[in-house]
Amino acid sequence: MGDAGIEHPRPRFWTAVVLALATPFTAILCLTLWRTPFPLTEAVAILENTTNTATNVWVPDTSYYRPLFYVMVSTIWHGAASVDTRLAALRLVQIVPVVVLIVGFIQHLRPRTFLDAAAASVAVAVVVGSPGFRDNLELPLSYTIVGMPLALIAWVLLNREPRRWHAPVIVALTLIAIGFKEQGLVLVPLVAVCWWTRAPGATRGLALTLAAIAVAYVLVRLQWRGEWPIFEQAIGLGFREIEVPEATARFGTFPYWIYAYNAMSTIANALVAEPGRGVFRIVQGWSQGQFQAWQFAHVGSSLSLTALVGWWGWRSLYRVRTDGWSIEARAFVAWAVVLLACGVLSFNYSRERLAGMAVVFYGIAAFYALRATVAPVLTASRLQFAVAGIGFVVLAATWQTRALATVEYARATALRNRMEWLLMLPDRRIEFAERPAYLQIMDSMIEQGTDPAGPRPIRYPEWVALTIGQP
Repeated sequence: MGDAGIEHPRPRFWTAVVLALATPFTAILCLTLWRTPFPLTEAVAILENTTNTATNVWVPDTSYYRPLFYVMVSTIWHGAASVDTRLAALRLVQIVPVVVLIVGFIQHLRPRTFLDAAAASVAVAVVVGSPGFRDNLELPLSYTIVGMPLALIAWVLLNREPRRWHAPVIVALTLIAIGFKEQGLVLVPLVAVCWWTRAPGATRGLALTLAAIAVAYVLVRLQWRGEWPIFEQAIGLGFREIEVPEATARFGTFPYWIYAYNAMSTIANALVAEPGRGVFRIVQGWSQGQFQAWQFAHVGSSLSLTALVGWWGWRSLYRVRTDGWSIEARAFVAWAVVLLACGVLSFNYSRERLAGMAVVFYGIAAFYALRATVAPVLTASRLQFAVAGIGFVVLAATWQTRALATVEYARATALRNRMEWLLMLPDRRIEFAERPAYLQIMDSMIEQGTDPAGPRPIRYPEWVALTIGQP
């Protein structure tokens, strides 16, 4: 049966099947984001900056340098006629990349057989169930969620036969991703890896061009490095978070080892779901006898999949010596390098969202690893087939559960945003009484912020809520 599927591939059919399976989830998630109110604590301040004529978004005098993001927000805010239209456009900036990422991801995998389709379905769940994806679904902070599909598009072009327009498009994608957030810099080592592994669309000229862009960007940013604080946000260390004043007092004279800890925390979270924000909360709970089903699901699914990816990756690299570079071996190296780059770029503090750019390549690696693991078993003994089948189903189920948790996270975020407006609005009027632009924007957004028809978490049975880790 497996041999028949291999001999008679049906890429259009199986790709359509995986797209159909992903459509309900994608539609529910996008509808949730569409109905989610903008948060009071973040959105109003960002929108106020668009009305401040003294603010020059192109000058990197702050560690939070997002020039293209602010240009986009300013263009939308000043170009649309009504507040509702402006907010709708900003929501689309969050929603469209999600759709492009999921659809583009499936189209890139292009499953040709039933086995491919099964592996691709799990890979989609890996992408949407990963913390790096989930943590980037916050309105209006569309920094990394825009960069993720751009990284996927660049990867696709790099692995195709080159055309004249490919290199300029890849350079443009890199500049846009960097302009939204510095995590876009991971496209530079991605191109370098593709050139080194002889990807058809990666040339030495393209790699050198992006390297020059990265060097220029870093040099420009370093011109203002003296004005940045040593720590921008609270950092996690061990079993607790340390606020900025304490962190500065303890590590300010030599912060480099804590920078390394932050980087490794981001990488470890992407690999094994711990620590979160630099804090080993799950380990701490287990040490205190507090076990929850979702913790085992998250850590177990991440450990199992990462182990499979490592095994498959080692085998792919081993075959390079005799067969040359394949897209599978290249995908493994690309995932490892991009994840390392994400960790380096998160040196100041660790957050799940900072590994978002690596999620795309984790999903691609998961597809190849799952397919390589299951394929030999199709012709094995019944016992081996049964054991492998059960393992595949369990792993797939845990990742599908995590994908469901992403939807519930978005719904919980919507409810939390609404509670911000209901509880914090009076205090904000007093605190920002001398900032008329802030008050004007805040007043114009009250209706969307307090709308009782906004998304709410679903009340699942207790065992379901404990399994998905419902916020």
